Amino acid sequence: MPNSTKFIIDFDSTFTQVEALDILGEISLLNDPQREEKIQAIKDITDKGMEGNVTFRDSLIQRIDILKANKSQIADLIASLKQKVSKSFERNKEFLQENSENIYIVSNGFKDFIIPIVGAYGIHENNVFANEFVYDEADNIVDFNRDNPLSQNNGKAETIKKINLEGEIYVIGDGYTDYEIKKSGLANKFYAFTENVNRPKVTKEADHIAPSLDEILYVNNLNTKFSYPKSRIKVLLLENVHQIGVDLLREEGYEVEVVSSAMSEEELCEKIKNVSIIGIRSKTNITRKVLENANRLIAVGAFCIGTNQIDLEACQEKGIAVFNAPFSNTRSVVEMAIAEIIFLMRGFADKTAALHQGKWDKSATGSFEIRGKKLGIIGYGNIGAQLSVLAENMGMNVFYYDVIERLALGNATKVDSLDELLSTCDVISLHVDGRKENENILDRSKIALMKKGAILLNLSRGHVVEIPALRDAILSGHLAGCAVDVFPE
Repeated sequence: MPNSTKFIIDFDSTFTQVEALDILGEISLLNDPQREEKIQAIKDITDKGMEGNVTFRDSLIQRIDILKANKSQIADLIASLKQKVSKSFERNKEFLQENSENIYIVSNGFKDFIIPIVGAYGIHENNVFANEFVYDEADNIVDFNRDNPLSQNNGKAETIKKINLEGEIYVIGDGYTDYEIKKSGLANKFYAFTENVNRPKVTKEADHIAPSLDEILYVNNLNTKFSYPKSRIKVLLLENVHQIGVDLLREEGYEVEVVSSAMSEEELCEKIKNVSIIGIRSKTNITRKVLENANRLIAVGAFCIGTNQIDLEACQEKGIAVFNAPFSNTRSVVEMAIAEIIFLMRGFADKTAALHQGKWDKSATGSFEIRGKKLGIIGYGNIGAQLSVLAENMGMNVFYYDVIERLALGNATKVDSLDELLSTCDVISLHVDGRKENENILDRSKIALMKKGAILLNLSRGHVVEIPALRDAILSGHLAGCAVDVFPE
């Protein structure tokens, strides 16, 4: 960084993700019967002060009065704040250390807890300008140094005047008091820092809205660690992707947009134009037409097992990486398969339907335990292999067929042909992927090879079974039952 450039950085909600006095309130008011009300009052006063709706000194007096804090609690506050440093500051720790002489912390917070936090990032104590607590003989916080300009209105601007810095001066902060430095003509630029909080009254005054420190370094050609700021990489997540995934991406600094539903091809063609990463589940179709409109797309994340809803060939042509989650719902599918095998072998569905019609059928005719029955698994991948283990633990004899050579788990037996599997097993469970070669892998001729009275489960893809043939096999009594939770359309 050129020696002529100086950065003035705020502490609360900028260097750290939180307002320190809010956290101190949570500590000092731990056993107060009105704890929640008082903590909320502190937060409300903080927001009013940061937005310029009340004078800073008034907000400080009110918060100190509510806190009833003690010097002994500052150590707990510091420990908490160390875990709450803003993510982009953590990512750029090396930059802060290397340029510490030109970085100043100017805060309306207090040196007591600021210096230990920023010191770990190489920032000198002499470069920290902040308030100071006043303690009584019992170390209770009773006041603040009222002669310190930072305890007064427009105190940051007055402090910068006294420091008398030379060269380009950039201010980074989330509050109106940070903007006042630029407003007073003491800084060249004001960056409204929105990584932790977005205050519209502040952002409208900013020279640049910065969702992270990465962004500020990038626009000033100072970002040596990252070639491009993550805040400029747009991520679109559809179909209720789990909140943990959303939070992780946002913590990394990406710009994340969340849409709860799937999108049509036309909607997605328009939406995807400036998207760099898209996350979907099984309902959204990433077609060639969609990809033709994707000007910046570098990756598609399928938050599910299958990828047949994505045009993989078109992605390969455009150099777009595709990821799936092969273990995402493995256990869920396996447990459902086990439950359905038991239901079908016992005839629960028929007996339940009869009971609703007023027929009480206590007969065990046609009902069987699964113990000792032969389970044939078509597709011995993640789901097929785990089904194999659980079914064997319940006493079933497991056989499997796969076009890929896969190691058997437990006492499972690999058979050499699909026909052999179909003709010898009491239960057939399909666990294949959606590739075109698997269309109607169980057609009319293959279903005819199955044992009379056998049952069929399809929990993989709808188009791998010839539906009319399956219907005919059930109605004719050739198959005793089937469980299907996927369909061609």
